[in-house]
Order: sequence, then C-alpha cells, then structure tokens
Amino acid sequence: MIIFGMLYLAPGGPVEVMMSSQPASAEQIQDIRQQLNLDEPIYVQYGDWAWDALHGELGRSWSITQGTAVNDLIIQRIPLTAELALLSMILAIAIGIPAGIIGAVYQDQIADHAARVVALSGISIPDFWLGIMLIVVFGVQFQISWASGSWIPLSESVTGNLKHLIFPVITLGTAYSGLIARMMRSEMLDALNGGYIRTAQAMGISNRTIVFRDAAKNAFIPVLTVIGIGLARLMNGALLTETVFNLPGIGQLLVTSIARRDYRVIQGIVLFVAVIFIVSNIIVDVLYAYLDPRIRLSGGD
Repeated sequence: MIIFGMLYLAPGGPVEVMMSSQPASAEQIQDIRQQLNLDEPIYVQYGDWAWDALHGELGRSWSITQGTAVNDLIIQRIPLTAELALLSMILAIAIGIPAGIIGAVYQDQIADHAARVVALSGISIPDFWLGIMLIVVFGVQFQISWASGSWIPLSESVTGNLKHLIFPVITLGTAYSGLIARMMRSEMLDALNGGYIRTAQAMGISNRTIVFRDAAKNAFIPVLTVIGIGLARLMNGALLTETVFNLPGIGQLLVTSIARRDYRVIQGIVLFVAVIFIVSNIIVDVLYAYLDPRIRLSGGD
C-alpha cells in the first residue's frame, strides 16, 4: 500500500509518458485517464488492484507492451533472474564459507587477515561499479563479445547461457560472499570455543575432524538463515546488475516500468518480490528446525 501511494504521489504519470512522443489535448489526456481508471480516487484504485491481486490477476501493462498481462511479463523474466540469483548464491557460498572457516581456524594470522580483506571488499564494493569495471576491462580492453551483456536461454545453449552469465554472477555473488564470510567466521569462532570442542580435543580427535565435522556443522546452521534470505535479496539486487549488463530479467523490467510510470507492472513486481521473501523465510524456518534438533525438541515441549 505504501508503494502504491508513493507511485501516485511521484511527479509525472503514465498518461504523460504515453503521450510524450505526440501532442495531445487536455480532453484526450482525460479520456485516456478514464480508460485506465486513473480518474478514480486513489483508495478506489488500490481496492480494485488489491481485489484483483487476491484472485491472481495483476492487471495489464499500460506502456511497456500495452495490453499485455503483468503476470505474463513477470513469468517471462523469472527464468533469467532466478538463474542469476541461484548461480550468484552458489558463488557466494563457494567463496564465503571457506573464507569464514579459514579466518576462524587461523584467527589473527595472515590467512585470517586475508579472509577479512576479501570479506570487507565484497561488502564494500558496489555491485554496479564492479559490473562496469568488468565490462570496461574484459569487454572493452580484451574485446570479449559476451562480457558486456545479452543473454541466451538455457534451452538454446547451455554453454552460451553460462558464458553470458559469468560476469553478472561474479558481480552479484562477490557482494554477498563477504556477508557470508563474516557470518561464518563469527559462528565458527563461537563453535571452536565451545565446551564440546575442548572435550573432543581431549579425546584425541584430529583437528580436521573437529573443524569440519563438529564446529563447521554447528556454525553453518545460523549461516543458513543468511543464505535463505540472501536468495530473495539477490533477486532484488539483480535490478542494478541486470541493468548494467542489459539482461532481460525482472530487475530490468522494474527499471523500465519505473521510467515509463507503468504502475501496474511496478506493483506486480513489488508484490512478487515480497512473496519471494516470505516463502524464503518459511523455507529457512523449516530447514532450521530440521537441521537443529534443539528447535524440534523445544517445539515439542
């Protein structure tokens, strides 16, 4: 509802954008506003949209592809954004988990300092800046044709698809790997200082077994929450990455719809992202209870 209100308070409007390329009289503009029901009070417009949304109908695009159902526009863009978010999360885990473990095991040593530099760099560097730098270096300097964007569906070519997503995945995954690394390091330090670790050491169990079987396993459970929520955040964060690399995903669709004041598309995407966040949180809660017996036992009590 807040987004709905902010859209209508913003300067300009869909009718003005639609008629910007050709002169239109005040009567013509008013006729179009009536056709789109924009002459109704804002609470009436929101009520109509919310009622349709409850029935799975998000309306139709006004200016991007006029008359096309918003549901169809979003569904067409989901595969790319979902693939980008999933591959970026895999990269973030592949970098963040080992960096966090190394930083905890070799606390305050050179390896720990290096891991923390990697984590801090991942968090600090803006993803859009990293994307632009990758395009400048590999696309402009090294003349790599697929470095500057575009996309090939997975159904057409697996290698072509993955090749065009290498730099967008690096851009998006690097940013989140730092957060996972810091979280994993913190949880690993807590686990390694636990009483059960000292007991295992006193029993003569090897350090490798203690680190990977006991400490890392327990430390990963809280990190799972960050990973689960991160998938939804990465889909949201794909907005800038898709724009930089000119990828036809949900993020690019949102940017285009904002520029053209296509309110129905904007509201549909915001609702879609909100649902993704809710579903991700539910899945994380279920997995958390499955992986941590203490949660199940406390729930049973």
